[in-house]
Amino acid sequence: MGNVTLSKESQKFIENLRVYLFSSGKKTSEIDEITQELEVHLFEAEKQNKGVEHIIGNSPKEYMEQLSQEMSFDIKGWFKYVPLIIFGAFSGLALRDAVFGTIDYSMLELIGYPLICIILLLVYMFSFKYLASHKLSKTKEFLILGGVGGLSIGMFLGLILLNGQVSTPAIILGTFGNLVVATITIIFLVGISIWSKTLISIIFPFLYIAPEYFIGLTSFSEATKLILSSLLMFGGIGIYLFIATRNLKKTSSVH
Repeated sequence: MGNVTLSKESQKFIENLRVYLFSSGKKTSEIDEITQELEVHLFEAEKQNKGVEHIIGNSPKEYMEQLSQEMSFDIKGWFKYVPLIIFGAFSGLALRDAVFGTIDYSMLELIGYPLICIILLLVYMFSFKYLASHKLSKTKEFLILGGVGGLSIGMFLGLILLNGQVSTPAIILGTFGNLVVATITIIFLVGISIWSKTLISIIFPFLYIAPEYFIGLTSFSEATKLILSSLLMFGGIGIYLFIATRNLKKTSSVH
């Protein structure tokens, strides 16, 4: 909108609307088009000393839901993003294991990790939609995002513990296999970072590897090392996702 400045209330609504529509699987181009058009209407209303409710009504949630229903789901886009998210997350874990020379995956892990990624993706999308369409205190927002982060940690730790109790066929790679996997995953993760113009595919592997490496230098028992490194790893991921979510809402107002 050029140099036009909206009120904080209008800006906040635009930010929340963008998050809601994106979390609903809508095309980014259509989101940009709709929010830019809405910005014009809000600006015109504000010039007449009218508030946001003059344009969207008394229920922001209903307005967001109505817009979402009128927009088609970006099937092509999400069929592209979901595999990238799953392979990106799994590549980070594979790189960690290659670095420590312990690529040894059971069928339970090969099935469990992608399944957990899909479940968490749906949970985060639902959570973002809920946060964007409801007026909540900072404390409640933190509790919701903290709860989702805790769920992430719990599910991955649960898989690790279950894998230790249940015996399934495994894939084991030697030194050469570790080197090949490490090379492929580094190329893949760097490629994702360049394509997406974000550092998430670099930060996540760092969070996978660094805690285990530094905890490994301590004199704790192996069981304690496993628990601490896992907590630091998934805790770091949760904190990063929380910060990224807050930054997304702050930067969305510039579109």
